[in-house]
Amino acid sequence: MPAGYRTANGHIALPSNGHISEFTAADKYYTNGGPKLRGWTNGGMQDHQSSTLSRPRSAEVITANGNGTLPNGRHVNGVLTRAPGGLHEDLEFPPTLRTLSKKKQIVWMRPHDMCARPQFRIAPPGTPLTARELPEPVGPGDPSLLAALGCLSQLPRLLERVVPPEQTFDTANGYCGMFKFRFWQWGKWIEVRVDDRLPTRGDRPAHMHCAQPDIFWAALLEKAYAKLYGGYTFLKYGTVGRALQDLTGAVVQSVPPSGPLLGGAVPRSTLLIAISGVEKETKRRRSGLLTEHPYCVTGLARVRANSTDSVTHGSGSSSGDTSLIRLRSPWIGGEWGGVWCGAWSERSWEWNALNERDRELLSSRSSNDCEFWMSVNEFLTRFVVIWLAHIGPDDWALEPGLHTRAPWRAALAVRQWRAGFNAGGPHRFIETTATNPQFRIRVPPGHPSKAHVVVAVAQKYECYRSRNYEEEEIGFTIYEVPPGMQRVTPQYVSEQMPLDFAPLSNLREIATFFALPAGDFVVMPHAAQHREGRFLLRIFADQHTDVWEVNEENLVIHNIAAEFCDERTIDARILYKLRARYPHEIDATQLQAILKAHGGNNRGFRGLGGINCSPSLELCRGMLALRDPALGGRLSIEHVPALIGLMRFWKAAFRRCGPSSSGTATLSRGIWASKVSSYCLRGLLWAGGATASNKVLEALVSRFTRNRQITLEGYLLSMARLHLAH
Repeated sequence: MPAGYRTANGHIALPSNGHISEFTAADKYYTNGGPKLRGWTNGGMQDHQSSTLSRPRSAEVITANGNGTLPNGRHVNGVLTRAPGGLHEDLEFPPTLRTLSKKKQIVWMRPHDMCARPQFRIAPPGTPLTARELPEPVGPGDPSLLAALGCLSQLPRLLERVVPPEQTFDTANGYCGMFKFRFWQWGKWIEVRVDDRLPTRGDRPAHMHCAQPDIFWAALLEKAYAKLYGGYTFLKYGTVGRALQDLTGAVVQSVPPSGPLLGGAVPRSTLLIAISGVEKETKRRRSGLLTEHPYCVTGLARVRANSTDSVTHGSGSSSGDTSLIRLRSPWIGGEWGGVWCGAWSERSWEWNALNERDRELLSSRSSNDCEFWMSVNEFLTRFVVIWLAHIGPDDWALEPGLHTRAPWRAALAVRQWRAGFNAGGPHRFIETTATNPQFRIRVPPGHPSKAHVVVAVAQKYECYRSRNYEEEEIGFTIYEVPPGMQRVTPQYVSEQMPLDFAPLSNLREIATFFALPAGDFVVMPHAAQHREGRFLLRIFADQHTDVWEVNEENLVIHNIAAEFCDERTIDARILYKLRARYPHEIDATQLQAILKAHGGNNRGFRGLGGINCSPSLELCRGMLALRDPALGGRLSIEHVPALIGLMRFWKAAFRRCGPSSSGTATLSRGIWASKVSSYCLRGLLWAGGATASNKVLEALVSRFTRNRQITLEGYLLSMARLHLAH
């Protein structure tokens, strides 16, 4: 599925009330403002009573934690030592050629060796950066990191989380030759520390550096970023999206420029980074745009012709109207500029033709001098790609510059795929795809427009790589379901096509922007079939949308078990024979002997198995415990026929739901030797009169299955454990 703006047509009836159960501490559902809805917590109030999910901290930082390792196990900190001169030296990222991208003559110097009074940064905390504090747009630094920094230059709170502003080169204020930076890696903020020895050429940093030569925050940040990825040479494999996510923690996707996309994304807390196309030098002089450089999309407007109130919001236009887009260049006011000089710029005839009131309205909507207007049609022809960075509600609350935009509601869950349990693969695997983790999105009726939803699935990745792609492939599928359907089943998958899907791709995160009508939808993240691994699911949605994980209660239907414990079902003649041969109370070994001796011969035990396939001692202990509330390890002989009746019922459910559909049964050796796919265990539990939550079902699969298959004995043990636990 190519990334882009997705629309789902059609409406369905008002959904019934949903259900929430069993979220773990790894889940984080949170929002800012709005009513308390199912499965969410309120960002400014106490968590909803029906939810056990905690609201994450906006700047949770992971440091060396004593062992100096990142979540991927790589050693980063803890090897910063003091040199004889009293300054730190980073032994993990030494000043050698292996950390550089070009094998040229390089001299490693500290900032004090390059200028008399080096500065970390000069803008006060909480204020945007000026053009002279930003890296040069055509300098030797990493272009992807440069684009991300240009986007964050006007969002000081987000930038200061990455670059703590209290650091200094003043020895009286704690300068020790070490600087720290923070990067987002798979749901956590990682702190990376480096010394201030920089590769230089001609007494200037050889890589990224600020326009003002005595400011060094950008050069040190790039060094920490290079350390995170293993060296300066590995930065060339990065993308703007990867850098944006590392610096913001946002859900990032790239899309081709389009008008409907702008109208859906601009009003929300989404950063839009438009990359300009390649132009000839003569055209660049006329347009003023920098070639292949980032511009931030900050707003939309529509100029209505021959109207007193001619300027309005929005990207749509009627006959004679012009849709405008507002962009910002971080380098306006500096040496490089980058301001648009064409139609609808402040010196164009289109701008001068507007009446004074319209010009004032458009000027007032430009928050600073770095912004300019151009027509949407012109924008679509001159820009080749847009990077969307969807900012979570906690970061929206942190950054005042985003408060003019509507915040997202966000759901975050860390889960894993396990072979034989929920690694069902893409939707073409009809028998197993319904076992994938399922997450429900409910869009209630009553709203004039469709709900905007962002779905992102990220696999567990390691940043220390020399290439741009991950080894494994991930994707997701979304189905539209009736409101009464609790879970997507294999039968539903075989009869219905998915509403949309993201094909398997070896990226670290796959994200798509949707517009969904009122209705119920199920998102199923997946990897390749049977492939195990952890994943991070994030769903951003409008304020009125509800999201929760599809789960079941741990439930046992007692009337089924009671039916087989009724004294009327006891065969008096068989009970008489048992009393004659066995004592009044038996243990698990004696119960095993009873089943082995009478399993295939006596009328009351018919069909339970032959002599050669007797139940194991573990199964007999589990069945005995069902009628032994004191847990003494002994059972009255009178309860044996009832236990056998219950086993016969479960065996019939196994025969009905298992071997007939799995194709893996070996019926020549009898039902006890039959094996069915462990992905069928949820359906087998339903047939036996029990339901299990996702966590409990995963534990049963781990305990009682082998090689993604389960035998009749494993199924009986699962049912016995559920009854005992209940």
